[in-house]
Amino acid sequence: MVCPNVPSKGMNYPEAGKTGIQGRQFLVCFTDNHPYARNQSKTIYILSDEDFEFKLISKFLDSTQLYKEVLTQSRNFKELNLTNTIALSDFKIEQKALLIETTQDVSVIIIDNYMHSSDSTVVLPIKSISNSYIISSAYREFNNSLPNSQFAIASRENGTLIKIYFHFDPDLPMKINGITYRNGSAMIFVLDELETFQIWHKVDATGTLIHASKPVAVFSGSHCDKIAFENSTGFGACSKLDEQLPPIDRLDNMYIVPPNYNRMGTVLKIASPFDNRIIYKIGNKQGEKTLKPNGYFEITFLKDEIVVIDSEKPVLVTSFSTGSYITGDPYMITVPGIRQYTDKYLVTVPENFEKSYIALMVEEKSMYNLVINDTEIIQYLNDRKFYAIVTIKDIKFAVLILQVSGGMLRIKSTNNAAFGLVVYGHRRADGHGFAGKAVLPDTCVNVNE
Repeated sequence: MVCPNVPSKGMNYPEAGKTGIQGRQFLVCFTDNHPYARNQSKTIYILSDEDFEFKLISKFLDSTQLYKEVLTQSRNFKELNLTNTIALSDFKIEQKALLIETTQDVSVIIIDNYMHSSDSTVVLPIKSISNSYIISSAYREFNNSLPNSQFAIASRENGTLIKIYFHFDPDLPMKINGITYRNGSAMIFVLDELETFQIWHKVDATGTLIHASKPVAVFSGSHCDKIAFENSTGFGACSKLDEQLPPIDRLDNMYIVPPNYNRMGTVLKIASPFDNRIIYKIGNKQGEKTLKPNGYFEITFLKDEIVVIDSEKPVLVTSFSTGSYITGDPYMITVPGIRQYTDKYLVTVPENFEKSYIALMVEEKSMYNLVINDTEIIQYLNDRKFYAIVTIKDIKFAVLILQVSGGMLRIKSTNNAAFGLVVYGHRRADGHGFAGKAVLPDTCVNVNE
């Protein structure tokens, strides 16, 4: 159990290696994509440092109907292509959650990989999910687009009582099964084992709270949305946005947000479950915001800027890259907090994107201790795409963006220094992105010390 809702007085990193996303049980669901994507498959990547076996459990389809395994040369890397029938429908209780069980600790990454509307997310192990969540979703009307919010809940156990407290901006009514819900309304229902429920609305649902009687997994995003700066002349096509959200009791209160290289910029959304005071810096400019419970605000910043956030209590921070038709379209990333960093990551980079990048946030003194696939970081520095130093709590961090090739990436620090990781990729009229990890560790971090 973590120590939520307490102000920060220092860095207090968790013990290195204790904050990873690896596990042996995962709960997965796929939110609905653009209508044109309905003939496309979904992909699950499972990877480990060791050879492993896995089992995919579904109540919706027999596994022989559900997926095909792509042949690979490694027994510690599995790629599964799933039929699109596993995508969720709006406002229906369905048996579309998937349970993945493995014989070794693994990382799981999913991607909804339609050519013009893709996104990806790291899947949290079941040991890291919990009962309470605050929703962050994309919403930005642009060039007569039809913005929307989408989120879904997946249940691990029978008899899970779900309570949703809606936060709608603007306050437009939504009708589900004959019942009208507005801002402030509560919806109550029960999900059984491996059941799902997806909600879609044409307003911003950020700040919506979910409370469950038993641990659940929550995914958020959009069917297909455009994201752009106000008064921007670029337009972009709509793109799927998809992230598994961390539970409230695993949120952090200090963040370094890297830019999205080769994009116009980033829209950053900060949502707070609590009364909160947030200080943020963009370069040399500092701002402050006071939020009521379930409140949120947005920051926009450019492709050569970094945002530093220090809040009194934990917040959820999500970034949305702004799209342009040529270099790719929006994607959603749950930004990792500083205490959520770890000393090693095992991820995969999809190979069918034209350009892929990783952003690394590491204490400056430990930067040269980073190793990527057994190659020291110094070998990459001459071709870096972005580099800057920021300071938080009097500690200097290097923010480094590198271009990488598709495939598995093992990134670690040789001195056990914790660091943050973000992965994203671009192709024409499309993009995807995910964080290496965005949950606090399994043991309590006493941030008062």
